[in-house]
Amino acid sequence: MDHNPFKYGSMTNSKGQVIDFYEHPVAGDTYPVVAVCHDLKLVRITDFYELDDMMADHGEYEPIFADGELLYGHEVN
Repeated sequence: MDHNPFKYGSMTNSKGQVIDFYEHPVAGDTYPVVAVCHDLKLVRITDFYELDDMMADHGEYEPIFADGELLYGHEVN
């Protein structure tokens, strides 16, 4: 966060986690979206270059932090 990255957006997932999405502070939009959960103090690189799939109503790719890892809706039991 020291590099003041561009914030793409934010969401609250089905687990109540507020996840902010940022552009990579050095590589910019040539790198996947960075997911940050400030409450859990976790940062992970996503598998996506855009937010559409992660924020879609179907929830298949909804990002969820579990046991320190970033999972997607279809991976969570």
